[in-house]
Amino acid sequence: MTTPSWFDPRAGALGALVMGSLVALVNAPHGAGAAATSAAKQAVYTFFFGGFIVQLCHSLASRPGPRAGVLAVAIVLPSIITAVLIVLVHGLRGTPEPMLSTAVVLAIGAPSFVILALRKRRELEGAAGRH
Repeated sequence: MTTPSWFDPRAGALGALVMGSLVALVNAPHGAGAAATSAAKQAVYTFFFGGFIVQLCHSLASRPGPRAGVLAVAIVLPSIITAVLIVLVHGLRGTPEPMLSTAVVLAIGAPSFVILALRKRRELEGAAGRH
């Protein structure tokens, strides 16, 4: 089975595990049910949207143009999309600590986009230098 180019299932699964666990910890003081509901929402969101947003970050970092501008877009746009969607996910009923849950996800998500974009850009620049 081939993976679509617009989705990274490995990134989605890893992100779902990490982010779901962190959101569960943040909401654990409100009971196991609240923590599980919050974690499940986060894990499902991260698997599907995280896998897509990682590919978006790679795609944006791969665009031609001035390095700084391309990297800025590849980092900022996925971060904004993530922030908006996470606020919506945790703003819905079932997350006792929606703002703290959002903050935890963004504290890991935004720096991850920096790393992913830089890595992709270096990979492309290295490949271009070998030709």
